[in-house]
Amino acid sequence: MIAGNKERSPSFCPRIRAGAKRRLTVIFFAAAFSLFADDLQFETKVPLGLAHDGQILWIGDAQTRELTGYDVAQKKKLATRMLSFDIRDLAYWAPNIVTVAPNYVLVINPINGDLVDKIPLKGITDPVAIALDMHQAYIYNRADKKIHRVHLVDRLQFGSFTPEITADVRSLTFYKGFLWAIAKDGKAYKISPADGAQISFLPLPDSSYGIAFVDGGMYVARPGQVRSVDFIETENYVAAARRSFTLAGDLELMLPWSDEVRKRESRLQLKYALLPITAHQRIAGLRADPFTRFGRWEDGSHTAEIVLPQASTERSRRHKLQFQVTLYNLTHIFNAQLVKLYFKNPELPDAIRVYLDALAVSNADQATVEAFRKNWLAKNDGKHPIYAIAAVVADNQVKNDLRCSVFRALGIPSRRMKFMDLDTKKISDFTQVYVQPTGWVTITSKYDAAKPREFPVANNELELYSPDDLHITPKTGPAKAGLAVETPELLRFQNVQIITSSTE
Repeated sequence: MIAGNKERSPSFCPRIRAGAKRRLTVIFFAAAFSLFADDLQFETKVPLGLAHDGQILWIGDAQTRELTGYDVAQKKKLATRMLSFDIRDLAYWAPNIVTVAPNYVLVINPINGDLVDKIPLKGITDPVAIALDMHQAYIYNRADKKIHRVHLVDRLQFGSFTPEITADVRSLTFYKGFLWAIAKDGKAYKISPADGAQISFLPLPDSSYGIAFVDGGMYVARPGQVRSVDFIETENYVAAARRSFTLAGDLELMLPWSDEVRKRESRLQLKYALLPITAHQRIAGLRADPFTRFGRWEDGSHTAEIVLPQASTERSRRHKLQFQVTLYNLTHIFNAQLVKLYFKNPELPDAIRVYLDALAVSNADQATVEAFRKNWLAKNDGKHPIYAIAAVVADNQVKNDLRCSVFRALGIPSRRMKFMDLDTKKISDFTQVYVQPTGWVTITSKYDAAKPREFPVANNELELYSPDDLHITPKTGPAKAGLAVETPELLRFQNVQIITSSTE
C-alpha cells in the first residue's frame, strides 16, 4: 500500500522518533446527558433569557415580559411573574438574576419579579446579551458588535473586544472558563472570554434563543419549550448530535493474492480497520455474521485480521454487519490558539509517521507533486499547514487522487478515507490530514479553500475506513516502470439498510 520514503520538508515535518509501535488506546468523549426525561413545554413566544441558579431554571420571554421558573429537583413549574420592564437575556447573580437594558444592568428578584437595582453602563446603548463569571459580567452590545466587561460589584467597565462571530448575538452564558453565544445564524459559538477568539461552534435546533448549562448538559430555549442538546466537547472542538441510526449491510473482503504469490508464500495475512470512533461519529454494538471478533485500533476503529495458509483457495469473504451510529455536525476550527500550539509542540505521535511515507505514483504525477512542493516552499516556507492544505485544494492542477502525495511531500501526514452518504448510499473518497494538536481532520466536499481554518463534516456522512490502513502480507506486486501500483478495492460495503433512524 505505502511504498518508499520521501525526504521530509523541514517546514512542516516534526521531529519523529524511530522504532515506534502502534498501541491500542481508548477514546473518551465528554458527553452531555439529558437532565429532563422530555423537553420542557412552556407558553413562551421569544424566550431570549435562560439562567440556572443551582436549583431553578429561569426562562424569560422578551415578548410577553414573563419570567417562569422550573424546579429541576422537584420537576415542576413555578408560578409565572409578569415584569414591568423588558427582558433581553438572563444570567444568575446570587441571590438574584440580571438582564440588560440600554445603558443599564437590571437586577431582579426572581421570587417576586421586583427590580432590585439598576447598575449604570457607559456607552452600551443597545445591550442584548449578558453572561456572568462570578461578579464579572460580559455584555454584548448590538450597537458596536462588541462584548464589554463590567464588574457588577465595583460598577466599573474594563474594556471590550469584538467576538469572532459574524452574526448578531442573541444570548450569552459562561461555562467552564469560556463564553457560549447563541447567534442569529442558528449556531452556538464557544469563544474565548479574553479576546473573543472562536474555539468552535455547533448548529442548534431552529429558533434557539436562550442558552444555559445544567449539571454538564446544554439546554436552549425555543418558542414553547426548553430543549436539551446532545453534544460532545474537548479542548479543540464541540459537536452536536444530529442523527442516530441502526444500520445493516454486507461487507465483502476481496483477498488480493495471485496464484503465484500463494504458491510462493507460506502465510497470507490481511489486517483491516473499519468504522472508526471519531469526533464526527460514535459506533456501538458492531456485530458480524458469520461471527468475527473485532478489536480496537488506536482511533477507536474496529479491527479484524484474516490469516490464510498457503493451500487456501479462498478468494473473498462476506459478512453481514449490524451496528448503531450517532453522527454529529462538526467543524474543526484552527483558531489562533491552535495555530500557536502547533508551532510550540509540532512533534508527531509515533503511529502517525507512516502517513508521511511517499505513495507510489506515476512519473508524470510525481513531477506534479515535486513542482507544487518546490513552488509552495519557495513562497510560503514556515506557514501553518492549513494554508498549504487550502492551496492544494484550490489548485486545479492537483487532482483529488494526488492530494495525499502532495500533502506528504510537504510533511503533512495524509490518508484517504471512504465515506458513505447515508441519504444517497453513495461512497466517496475524501482526504484526511493530521494537524497538531487537533489530529485527523477531513477535507470533505464542503471544505472551502477561502476559509482555510474550517473543516466541516456533515451529519449524513458515515466514515467507513481508510485504504491506507490496510495491512497486506505479502504486499501486492510492483507495477510497470513509470506507473503507479494499482491497489485493488479490497473492502466493499453493499446493500446498506437503515433499520431505525432519529433526527435531532
